[in-house]
Amino acid sequence: MNLQGLLGNEPIKAVLNSHPFHAYLIEGPEGSGKHTLADLITNALVCEGDTPPCGVCRQCYKFREKCHPDIFDVPSDISADAMRGILAEMALVPNDAAHRVYRIEGAERLHPTVQNLLLKTLEEPPSYAVFLLLCNAKEGVLQTVRSRCQTLTMSPLREDLMEDYFRRTYGTYGEKEQAAVALSAGFLGRALTLYENGGGETAKACRQLEEALLKGDTAQVFRILSFEERGELAAFHGAFSLHMKRQLRNCDKSRLPLYGEIVRLWDGAGEALQTNVNVKFWSTNLARLCLSARERA
Repeated sequence: MNLQGLLGNEPIKAVLNSHPFHAYLIEGPEGSGKHTLADLITNALVCEGDTPPCGVCRQCYKFREKCHPDIFDVPSDISADAMRGILAEMALVPNDAAHRVYRIEGAERLHPTVQNLLLKTLEEPPSYAVFLLLCNAKEGVLQTVRSRCQTLTMSPLREDLMEDYFRRTYGTYGEKEQAAVALSAGFLGRALTLYENGGGETAKACRQLEEALLKGDTAQVFRILSFEERGELAAFHGAFSLHMKRQLRNCDKSRLPLYGEIVRLWDGAGEALQTNVNVKFWSTNLARLCLSARERA
């Protein structure tokens, strides 16, 4: 399988090039590259070339144009009846390609009943069917379902790989690019979001939030944590976590209890944030958690 489009993640590449599997659980936070990986696997499974994905065959063309008849996107809010219908149609052989690929975005948000329906097919799948389950945190997927999948967990990238990407893509690696990488926790998609939204602005917002928490400025805390886009909230969550951990290592002893409590509460909310789709709720919840740290410290 040609996986040159995926930076780093050598263990995942080794697994994919060792032997095929009928179901993959791709786990990683926002911006970790799990969608890039899912696209590469999907494209490879329908490609006609010798080293898939070749990018030039008619199957690859249909994939790029999002009109391939053997690729199915399954929403996470699918009903049990709708899932039964999809699974029933799975008895049909592929139209064009060697495989039929079923992609499930937000697999951790599937209703348990739907997951159990899927489990029956995962136990005895048709030879041509391949499932790609994408999730931010695999713990939201039933253990019985996870046990039938090959888990692929996205890993943070080395800084030199990200620097090389920025130099090749943007022709430079200056202060703005370095700030985005530093705040990304090693995930390229997150770094690109920070870069496009202004890495320096994110660093500034981290400092402002820290200052507001020190002063107990409730209005400022809620103003800073007023996100509407999931990707922006996830990127800022990672950036502020790194910022406070750096501050915790270097701060005055008098601030240690407060900073330690902020880091504990902030990171503790991270897993729940990955599985919750209500961005405004979690923006407000994070603000309240941060303010509560002053009372707990």
